[in-house]
Amino acid sequence: MGTGLLVLRQALKRVLPQPVRAALRRVLYPARFHLHPALSRYTGPESVVTWAVYEAGFHLWRRTWGRGARLARPIFLIGCPRSGTTIAVDLFALHPEVANLSEAPETWDPRGYEDFEADHHWTAADVRPEDAARLHARFEYHRRWHGRPRFVNKYPRSSVRIDYIRAVFPDAVYIHVIRDGRAVAASMLQALGRRRRGQVKPDMPFTHPPGWRGLIRQDKAEQVALQWRAVVSYIVSKRAELGPAYYEIRYEELCERPRAVLGAAFGFVGLGADEELLARLPERLDSQNYKWKQQLSLQQVETITRTEAPLLEELGYSL
Repeated sequence: MGTGLLVLRQALKRVLPQPVRAALRRVLYPARFHLHPALSRYTGPESVVTWAVYEAGFHLWRRTWGRGARLARPIFLIGCPRSGTTIAVDLFALHPEVANLSEAPETWDPRGYEDFEADHHWTAADVRPEDAARLHARFEYHRRWHGRPRFVNKYPRSSVRIDYIRAVFPDAVYIHVIRDGRAVAASMLQALGRRRRGQVKPDMPFTHPPGWRGLIRQDKAEQVALQWRAVVSYIVSKRAELGPAYYEIRYEELCERPRAVLGAAFGFVGLGADEELLARLPERLDSQNYKWKQQLSLQQVETITRTEAPLLEELGYSL
């Protein structure tokens, strides 16, 4: 990631209030301007020069031989925010046949990414031809840029847009990362506490599940527990429909046996994994699940456990 671009991005975020940044997005995106991964947390070209070449190539390609481009068999990592999806996709992307463009909010949500009141739950009825064309073009170009046969993306809002994604990418496969909801809730609460002074705080940060406005609570411990329950319940409700296109990874098992877990995930999507590749993966990851017992008050533990209990038990977590 280009150091200069990172500094610029952070400076702009400190100086410009959220409404101004949102207005700039509305102005820039109709002009087909694309903020490169180096301005966010994506993997991809790192230098300003490479970024310029990448973007120029994309717009030329899309207007010429890239017209009507289609991305085949994309891989989407989904899961409730703070469930370990980032470490999962980072490790998954070590596979030499995978091109990773994760997050990519400017591609998924070019106009509504910073709208705190936006509904994140999209259905097949929300797909517009221009949106489908944009997603296929950007992701397929990125795959070709890296010269990899497969493409992976992790974007938190995709977890509540499965029907939308299926309509755009009918042959997509999904890897769902599941983590103990109490650990997720504790991590969410900690992230909320780290927000800078003066920063505008949305009523519900992170992903907005279906019916999210009805989940807003004064007690944020209850709210994040409801949020985890709603996001995970939505994904789990799609298991039968997705059938062989759906796969689950447990965060706890990923930490305990990352090589075995990722090796099985590679096999699920049709990628080989030899001993040399698996040796590049860590033997073990430090699980952060112990923290919820230290960070949460007794009242918060009681509230979160009560709210999440039925789903925790359904997923096999002991109370």
